[in-house]
Amino acid sequence: MSSRTSRILSGGSLLLTALGYPAAAHAAVAWTATFEQGDASEWMPGTNPKGPDGVRKNFEVLSEQVYRGKFAGKITVHPDDLLGQYKQDRVDIQHQSTLTDEGKNMWISGHYMMPADAKVRNEIAFFESNVSFQNVMDFWVDAKVGGGTTINFGTGFLGANKLWTADFTQGVWHQVGIHVLWSTNAQTGSVDVWFDGQQVVTAAKAKTKADGNTLFFQTGLHRKDPANFDDTIYFDEFIEADTLADAKIAAPSAEPAGAGSGAGGMAGAAGAAGGSAAGAGGSGSPSGGSGGNATAGTTSVAGSASGGAPSGTGGTPSLPSAGTPSGAGTATSSDSSGCSLSRPTDQDAMTILVGLISLTSFVRRRRVL
Repeated sequence: MSSRTSRILSGGSLLLTALGYPAAAHAAVAWTATFEQGDASEWMPGTNPKGPDGVRKNFEVLSEQVYRGKFAGKITVHPDDLLGQYKQDRVDIQHQSTLTDEGKNMWISGHYMMPADAKVRNEIAFFESNVSFQNVMDFWVDAKVGGGTTINFGTGFLGANKLWTADFTQGVWHQVGIHVLWSTNAQTGSVDVWFDGQQVVTAAKAKTKADGNTLFFQTGLHRKDPANFDDTIYFDEFIEADTLADAKIAAPSAEPAGAGSGAGGMAGAAGAAGGSAAGAGGSGSPSGGSGGNATAGTTSVAGSASGGAPSGTGGTPSLPSAGTPSGAGTATSSDSSGCSLSRPTDQDAMTILVGLISLTSFVRRRRVL
């Protein structure tokens, strides 16, 4: 590329910035786990992957129940799956996150299904610090009074500060999504949570790091108190990323990928949750505020992008009108005064850049002639 071309493109970038286009983001997916290799290679060994006899498999990769693709993970905890001196029934696998340093943002989404209702409380997903092994937040399932199962989330040790609860239907795949701004300062750290594509916790302040150590993610079944029966859970399709969009937070599809759910429908649900990181554009917190309990569907989705609608409660993503993916039009946001601010879209930015490149080629041709 000639120096003249470089100057023109550089000037084009400055022009785009002046017009209000954001600088190019260096977003990336940090980790995925789909089990499609048919093994556990996407995870680290965790607690009690085998029974005490060394033969029984407590953690398996099978095709008997999957969210998408051919394989999914299955964990079964038994009465004799004890964790050392703590006398806890526990089976889990781990992922060593690369996005948990002070001040970093991390999004993780994953899918879960229980074939039977919970009988007791089971931690199913949580974060723990390296070296010091301090638990800082938890998702757990529990038996519901009168029958059924609840899913819950809280910050602090074993979710001591409970922020949300909802029904967790057996035999149905559910997606759980979380965004964490990691900090040892309780006024700086924050957490957002999504359940089946709907935001249920918005910018909850918390001490998200127990100390200066990085953290790892664990999923499985962890009974604080031993029980004399087995529990089973299936899990599939996890993504860790440094942006909301890359985490693909959306209502689970009841159809195979590429069928009725489609990329447009999935994008619609993700677009409905767009802009909600760390409370941006948030329309409220779960019913009852910090420490209160909110039921699924009572929390407003924050920061909906124009042109898309949230997924329906029935689990099938809603399609944007006129076949346009959510957020394809000019995105809007609000400042603290409530004024609507229009911002050019990425498609417009790309059009201008293509034009600038064409102009550069024309100038070079004129100089050669």
